[in-house]
Amino acid sequence: MPAEHRIDDTAGLIITTWEGAAVDIELIEAIQKYQDEIQLNPAYIDYNEVVDFRAATSIKLTPRGIQSLGTVAVKTDKHKRQSRLAIVVGSNLAFNLARLYVTYRNLGKNSNKEIRIFKNGQEAQEWAESASIRTSGNEHAKSR
Repeated sequence: MPAEHRIDDTAGLIITTWEGAAVDIELIEAIQKYQDEIQLNPAYIDYNEVVDFRAATSIKLTPRGIQSLGTVAVKTDKHKRQSRLAIVVGSNLAFNLARLYVTYRNLGKNSNKEIRIFKNGQEAQEWAESASIRTSGNEHAKSR
């Protein structure tokens, strides 16, 4: 799958970059795997997240797929304190699709994530870090 996760323990962030085509089924599978392997890990339960789609080569998402993504994503919110998710996009189309995702995600009864959409990766990371619980430790990467 074209998702790579980098965990920055010092900043209290999980940073995911997506490369290649952004397709409904691959995104849904990637988020489910991410939830199981990283997000629900007690070591990362309080981390904020940055998801960067600027390297996506194409976007092949349907409204139904985006709705499914929102439904799947909100399932882990009940296990976490309120946290932040910064979504970074590189086009107006991606920005509007991200807005649709945020709308569907916020409809979930357990939704407790503050989500913002950015076109600037540095601004996204700064915003997500500003509410992170900082720990001492190193940064490491996991490819998914």
